[in-house]
Amino acid sequence: MRFRLAKICDLNDIVDIHYNIRETYSIGIFAKLGKPFLREYYKIVLCDKNGVIICAEDEYGKIHGFCSATLNVEEQFENLRKNRLKLGISAIGSLIRNPSLIKQLFDRYRSMDKNTNAKIVNVKGARSEFWAWSANSDDSFSSLEMHEVLLNLLRVLGVVDLFFEVDTNNKKVFLFHKFNGAEVLDKIYLPDGRERALMKYNLIIRKSRLKI
Repeated sequence: MRFRLAKICDLNDIVDIHYNIRETYSIGIFAKLGKPFLREYYKIVLCDKNGVIICAEDEYGKIHGFCSATLNVEEQFENLRKNRLKLGISAIGSLIRNPSLIKQLFDRYRSMDKNTNAKIVNVKGARSEFWAWSANSDDSFSSLEMHEVLLNLLRVLGVVDLFFEVDTNNKKVFLFHKFNGAEVLDKIYLPDGRERALMKYNLIIRKSRLKI
């Protein structure tokens, strides 16, 4: 497995992998919106100057997973706000099928404001976003390697503190990050009742527990 920066030509593979996450973890707004929304979202993210997406590719060129981050979440959110009309249009089909998503989508949009009290995600600094691996790939260790490549690249790019969020009911991922040197900054409850841990990696002092 080799790891490289994702390109716009990887868009469809990234969308397919993210969409299929719902087979193992179907909680959250991104797990409920359809492929048109994900395609528009990743089209924006892949062209964002602050975006960093690492993908794992086998010897045949097939992508098995990806993990994404932004060097500046405030600028990324501003970019998403500028494209809110495109994102809104791409979500219409999902909203018609499931009108209850309208409130969830609005809550997510509102959470991008750094002055809001409705905290759902970290809104300052560098932020790790999605970490997705194909359910059809049994090479789970390469998924961990891919994540480590992302952390090392971000450190080289000058990131010291990398912020991210994990739902505590996603126990394996939550415990992995703690084992791998992440710090829990706070725990919050989302509007749907989920407990979410706001976490941070210090990429300078962190020592990886993985033998890579």
